[in-house]
Amino acid sequence: MKFVADVMLGKLARFLRMMGQDVLYFEKAEDNFLIYVAKESNRVLLTRDTRLWKDAVSAKAKSLLLRSNYVKEQVKEVFEATKIKPVRARNCPSCNGALKKKAKYEIEGLVPEFVWNRNSDFWMCERCGKIYWSGSHIRNFVKFLGFNPWDDHERRPE
Repeated sequence: MKFVADVMLGKLARFLRMMGQDVLYFEKAEDNFLIYVAKESNRVLLTRDTRLWKDAVSAKAKSLLLRSNYVKEQVKEVFEATKIKPVRARNCPSCNGALKKKAKYEIEGLVPEFVWNRNSDFWMCERCGKIYWSGSHIRNFVKFLGFNPWDDHERRPE
């Protein structure tokens, strides 16, 4: 399932991307544009804006009205409402570009030395060039959510 998040849900978009979901997010976008993108690209529009949600329903765009102000609860709302399963990120949490596994030698000098020394698995975004690894950001993400979204689910792709 693919999503487009309204401008109020940037943090949610990033979190969903970390859990393997394809989420478009625009820092600035008119409501009509978001509805158009949802319809034309067969995405579910995620919003907290009741008026935007009603307009999307009227336009026959798939949409989900989120109730919570808190990203942790929003994540749960999305997964409960859509019945999708979280997987390890396939897309960059920052830009939604595809992540590609890189050999350790390929990223030498591109990450801090202590990161390079402590990790063996790295992924690079093919769009923005950011590099990811299973470090403290993953542990902190799991701690913040209060559960490991990947338990008993698909592992990160190779």
